[in-house]
Amino acid sequence: MAVGLPNALGSALLLITIFDPRTGHTQLATTSSCPAPKVVSHRGYGADENTLSAFAYALDAGSGRVELDVHFTRDHYPVVMHDATVDRTTTGSGRVADMTLARFRALRTPDGERLPTLADALRLVRDRGGRVLVELKQVPDARDLRELREIYTALDARRWASLMSFSAAALRAVSTIPAARGLLSSTAPSLSATEGLSFVGVRYERLTRTRVRDYQAAGLSVYAYTADDRDTWQRLAGYGVNGVVTDRTPAYLAWASSACSVTITDGAGP
Repeated sequence: MAVGLPNALGSALLLITIFDPRTGHTQLATTSSCPAPKVVSHRGYGADENTLSAFAYALDAGSGRVELDVHFTRDHYPVVMHDATVDRTTTGSGRVADMTLARFRALRTPDGERLPTLADALRLVRDRGGRVLVELKQVPDARDLRELREIYTALDARRWASLMSFSAAALRAVSTIPAARGLLSSTAPSLSATEGLSFVGVRYERLTRTRVRDYQAAGLSVYAYTADDRDTWQRLAGYGVNGVVTDRTPAYLAWASSACSVTITDGAGP
């Protein structure tokens, strides 16, 4: 049960519980409209990355957003996998692009979990009321795009599943899907490179207060990735980023709950 309380800054705080599904520990936390950026769970949380369990763990821990990665199979189905090959995260081997969907679905993680398609992952997050940042790891061809569009239409995903990529060509290819689109960059992209997009995702070390304000003044939301420590979270909150992509969802939410009751300064940096 949520209880509203006043904080020292005069805004209402909401008491919530944060649950870490890996440890089984629950703690009381507070949230409100506060300086802490939104959390985005990087490839889910806790279990094998980019699996349904990982996404469920993140949502159970209190995250409202998960990030996942998409490749396309040889028969043009979008599936959830970070690497171009399955060697690192499964008991199999080979390139996703060389596999049929049936071959991909036959693979298992080291813990024995089946690998999800994009549709599987989107359904899970949708049914739990979450949102998704879908990273395209390759430029979809015409048949890839058709399958992707059909999934977005069938699940009405355009409202809650954004599309993003390091590849400007990939973002142009999916421009006919009416979802928010964002450019990822390990450096800070120019404003001209973001024309027509809704957000940017920038490596956290490359962001400054001025850069964040410039992006936001141009109408872009700013996500910082992948930040995993309190000092960095504090600094990014001071910059005013909209979201933080992290591997440490429960720890971030615990930090964010305390950040709601204090004034976050800009921290170091220009």
